Amino acid sequence: MRSTKVWLFSTCLVAALAGTAMLLGTSSSLAQPGLGQERKEERGDHWRYHDGRWDYWHAGDRRWYHTDGSHWYYHDGNTWQPYRFDRQFGREGFERSQYQPPDEGANIVPPRHNVYRPR
Repeated sequence: MRSTKVWLFSTCLVAALAGTAMLLGTSSSLAQPGLGQERKEERGDHWRYHDGRWDYWHAGDRRWYHTDGSHWYYHDGNTWQPYRFDRQFGREGFERSQYQPPDEGANIVPPRHNVYRPR
């Protein structure tokens, strides 16, 4: 009888330890979901739908761009600013046609939506 209780207790103990080790191994890998993946910004130029609008990430400039159909804007980290084609974006593979950036001091209303920031 005593050996049966010892055998039963040791079996339960081993099962509990194995279950705990399995849970810890699984949860530690799930705690870092993007471990083997690159961040979107590091994958190159791309469009992203975020906060109800489409924005464009340009890897060469490392910043977001947006157009409302009338003007182009870039995100300076805090707010949207009118874009005057001063960097790499829009210089190659982009047809500006008759578009002219707004003059300094022109009364335009930049967008107010946020940009995507990976966590």
